[in-house]
Amino acid sequence: MKDYIAKLREKIGQDKFIHPAARIIIENELGEILFIERNDNGKIGLPAGGLEEGETIRECIIREVKEETGLILLDASVIGIITDPRKETVTYPNGDVVQYFTIEFYSNQWSGEVAVEDTDEIRSAKFMPASFLEQLMPNEKSIIKSLEMYRCGEGLHLD
Repeated sequence: MKDYIAKLREKIGQDKFIHPAARIIIENELGEILFIERNDNGKIGLPAGGLEEGETIRECIIREVKEETGLILLDASVIGIITDPRKETVTYPNGDVVQYFTIEFYSNQWSGEVAVEDTDEIRSAKFMPASFLEQLMPNEKSIIKSLEMYRCGEGLHLD
């Protein structure tokens, strides 16, 4: 994605653009959630990232999970589609602005061991109690409602 985004940024500078993305809750058998610690702001988050040229959204989340956590997703369910520009617009520390169009996923099926591969973006990854979901950045918190609706069988959360 860095090459794709770099090409766009050469043309538009730091102006906002709309970018498809994926985010996922990965839950272990103890009900703990896999969180990452980001390098850019030091905050916890969920495995996530932007769609690259030539890949599907499913391929995107599989790639991002592998890069950020070392795990290989075996299955993932779509639980939400979040497009609200008030929630999904992010201004990065370098001034770049992105409005995400995010597909939210859930999985409890993976293989491998947690080990960060993309150390430029991610400091650490580990399973922690689900209560840490409340510490997510505002643009990531919609996944809490998406998970609740998914677990209740209410269908996709659209926001």
